[in-house]
Amino acid sequence: MSTITFWSPFAGTGSTSSALIAAYAMALQYRTRILLVNTGPVGSSTEAALPPNEIGETGSDFNFEEGGWDAIERLHISGSLNKHNLRDYTKPLLKDRLDLLTGRINRLERSKEEHVETLKRLLHVANEYYDLVLLDADRAGTSSPVLLEHADFVVVNLNQNMRDLECFFEKIRPESMSDQKLHVVLNKYDPHSRTSITNIRRRFRYKGSISVLPYTTGFLDAFNRRDAAAYLQLEGLSNNKDIRKGSFAASMTELARLIMDGAGMRTVLKRLERGA
Repeated sequence: MSTITFWSPFAGTGSTSSALIAAYAMALQYRTRILLVNTGPVGSSTEAALPPNEIGETGSDFNFEEGGWDAIERLHISGSLNKHNLRDYTKPLLKDRLDLLTGRINRLERSKEEHVETLKRLLHVANEYYDLVLLDADRAGTSSPVLLEHADFVVVNLNQNMRDLECFFEKIRPESMSDQKLHVVLNKYDPHSRTSITNIRRRFRYKGSISVLPYTTGFLDAFNRRDAAAYLQLEGLSNNKDIRKGSFAASMTELARLIMDGAGMRTVLKRLERGA
């Protein structure tokens, strides 16, 4: 129903982290079916934060060779890719809530044009089954423009580097993203820095959607241990009464809400719950 691309014009600004965090936050807090797509090589991107031999909640072992992007390409070429078999080639992360499509193994087998055609077909089919399709464009390379073009909503990942902020708000956004729905997230946010959300809004006269993900040692360590899934589930299930303003858990909740609102999904879910 909606395609969301996590992207940054700058290296090292946390597109992968925010995609993974948002995926778990939305899957845990809303009644949604989400597909998280690694658009880069197998083992990179969000996969690097998860156990390589993780067993899905369905109880069956998952092997990269049996699923992932390469399998989707084969199905697309044969004309047999559809909403009924897509999920068979994904990895379940949260039962009936969140699936992962792993990256490409055979990167040299297909041309760029063939890769783009597969992506278009994947998005069409995935949006027939899933409520949200999240694309991590961090390692997409030459496919990044295509991922932006086909996104209904873009999450732009930045940090508190003033030179990067100037480049984005004064050049990149006015030239290429002015008419596109977007949300800006500041990763590894330091609340004591003078480059605060308030000052960024004032400096660049930005009135759009923006939030932060604070620098959090626990998440960084969990990512490095390949245990990010367990960490995010624990944080995402925190009792709202116990969440401290500005904490990682509070930022997860806010990010999920702002993306859902920006993509128009909270309105859709409310209508479905009412039976409209």
